Amino acid sequence: MLEFALAMSLLVPMFAGMFTIGMTLCKGIQVSNVCQDAVILLLSSVTQPNAGLDLSQVQNQRIIVRAAQGLGMNSDAQDDPSSTGNAVVILSKIVMVGPNECSTGVVPAPSNAPPWTSANCPNYGQYAFEYRVVIGNGTAWTSKFGNPPSGIVQSNGTISAANIATNTSNIAQNAAFLNLTPSTFALVSEMYANVSYLNLFSIMQTPVIYSRSIS
Repeated sequence: MLEFALAMSLLVPMFAGMFTIGMTLCKGIQVSNVCQDAVILLLSSVTQPNAGLDLSQVQNQRIIVRAAQGLGMNSDAQDDPSSTGNAVVILSKIVMVGPNECSTGVVPAPSNAPPWTSANCPNYGQYAFEYRVVIGNGTAWTSKFGNPPSGIVQSNGTISAANIATNTSNIAQNAAFLNLTPSTFALVSEMYANVSYLNLFSIMQTPVIYSRSIS
């Protein structure tokens, strides 16, 4: 019995760690899948604007929340997203500001434009947000690309042409790797999920899973 007790004092923490790591890996696969599903839905909403897939509407957000079942993202039985839950999906459209954005955002055009430069179009050549929708607990985590000023994001998630071209607070961070050409854009889905409920011992670090998909 003494040998068994000594052995179990080592085996129990090991088994607990294996459980936490294994279940976290399973949840990580789910987070990655949800993230991919979200960017596909965002792509469909952008390429098929008449399809009625407005992801700023709760009835459409439920599609993503249902895919995230078990991650604590829902607030009720109808799978409405929870603003205080354990997960969030952040959807963004990031554009490389070019001549097209400047010509529609800087109105009337200054006398020295075109050609457009950063002197007559402040965000020219920069990565700027064109769309942002947050589904779930947006206060616990933030996008790796930063956030557009809350006052410029319209109810449907879009951002006006003037803010895209001229609002320097609307610049996306850490976006150079997207390697976009002027007036092209990328659709980004990011997801955070707090799976600390998998911890069996408080000494273990609280697992928070992050995933990102780009189209």
